[in-house]
Amino acid sequence: MFQLTDIPRILPEILLLVLALLVLGSDIFERWGSSDAARLERVRASAQLTAIGLGLIFVIALIQSGYVYTLPDDAPANFFTNILRNLQAGGPGPQPIIGAFATDDLTMIARLTFIGAAFLTSLLCLDSHPNSNPAEFYAMILFSTMGMCLMAGATELVMIFLAVEMTSIPLYILAGYFGEARSSEAGLKYFLFGAMSSALMLYGMSLAYGFAASALAGNSVANDLTQLSKIAELSGQGSPLLTMSMVLIIAGVGYKVAVVPFHGWSPDVYQGAPTPITAFISAASKAAGFILLFRLLTVAFPSLAGSAVFGESLGGWTSLLALLALLTLIVGNLAALPQTNAKRLLAYSSIAQAGFILLGLVAWAAPQQFDRDQGTSALIYYLVVYTLTNIGAFGALAAVSLAVGGDDVSDLNGLARRNLPLAVLFAICVLSLAGVPPLAGFFAKFYIFMVGWQSGAWWLVIIALFTTVISLYYYLRLLKAMFMEAPATDEPLPAPAGIMSAISIAVAALLILGLFPNLVLGIISRVQAVAGL
Repeated sequence: MFQLTDIPRILPEILLLVLALLVLGSDIFERWGSSDAARLERVRASAQLTAIGLGLIFVIALIQSGYVYTLPDDAPANFFTNILRNLQAGGPGPQPIIGAFATDDLTMIARLTFIGAAFLTSLLCLDSHPNSNPAEFYAMILFSTMGMCLMAGATELVMIFLAVEMTSIPLYILAGYFGEARSSEAGLKYFLFGAMSSALMLYGMSLAYGFAASALAGNSVANDLTQLSKIAELSGQGSPLLTMSMVLIIAGVGYKVAVVPFHGWSPDVYQGAPTPITAFISAASKAAGFILLFRLLTVAFPSLAGSAVFGESLGGWTSLLALLALLTLIVGNLAALPQTNAKRLLAYSSIAQAGFILLGLVAWAAPQQFDRDQGTSALIYYLVVYTLTNIGAFGALAAVSLAVGGDDVSDLNGLARRNLPLAVLFAICVLSLAGVPPLAGFFAKFYIFMVGWQSGAWWLVIIALFTTVISLYYYLRLLKAMFMEAPATDEPLPAPAGIMSAISIAVAALLILGLFPNLVLGIISRVQAVAGL
């Protein structure tokens, strides 16, 4: 039963909803002017309100989590300490709200990641003006962010599906929002592939629900992940229906996170969507999908994990994910080699990065002598670093595209001579994607490789190392274009303050997480093996 004391536990989601409605409502007072100056002011008002609101919500979520500061029990009572105490009362808690939404440490870290990504995206969009209805544009970002937060904490099947749709539908609209032919095509393709993935996932969930309901003789909690886990454990691995359910759910989420062979939509959508929205889709949306997949598999199907270690009986979702990781690493990196469009190149790079993330999931289901919490920490750390890196990289492309009107690799020629700070920031993001020390991308990959090797999936780690070497070729192509090729013109390339601010924040976080990884690993280590909660 929902109680008033549960309201602080869902405060970030409530604030995101209120902010979205506020952005929509405030636009009513801006839409009466018809001049170009009035339309520009309307866009800026919606953008600035969104950015300021997301910044405040991020701070509130950070205070609520208690990761930076925890109020002592003996603190003197006053107005500010009472507010702080009430906020932190809604911090990490073990019991899900009405059995549907968990506010554990995994949800808390995911909230900070998604709200932070939305904040950076709103800064990227400050100078990318929608043709019309800017309030709806920014409200869609907020609604999608709220859906991602719900995805991260959902603990029953109906909530999971509703959260996925709340995340996806606004992104379909945003991908084609600017009305250009390429953007409209991206939105339509994203919608069609998204609808297919939702159908697969929903069919898998219906099979799981039917299996659980029959085992419980129609009990109403058959859609609860923990209950489903108990039933799966009792039935063992002998139920074809439950195995089919698991495979369909993995396939459905696989489309969302663009792993091979479910990646076909990704390059076209990434290239055609507005570049700031591409950053949001490639970073926050993919991170939300992986966190959902992690919670689903480790809470609902831990008994079906199987093994991906040679010498043991291969099977279960671990072996399936290992196969998907193998295909994703090879196809993503090889397909990126001939690309001449920078957004498509980063799209295939994003696909390849998904292979490394899958390796973290594979490591979770290692033999019992391996500490599963290490696999969990490596997975979450990689997702945080990947989110920051991709937003920074696509943000730099947004600045170039806004200035020169294109996003080919050749459009980056001589960027260091035309805007050295932008070129340096872009280069740091590219080097982090490549895994070059001392950037956070290096430690993220090293941690993933370490837990993968310790878990026994050494063959997958070797292949991942080999594909990392391959990736250096196309990452260095970007650096070569920026620092070694002659520019088409020596005219300085302007970079808007909003975009530069977002990239600078992302790069600063990458440097800090690379030089001092324990700052965030200490927090991430609080996320225990979720199935044990």
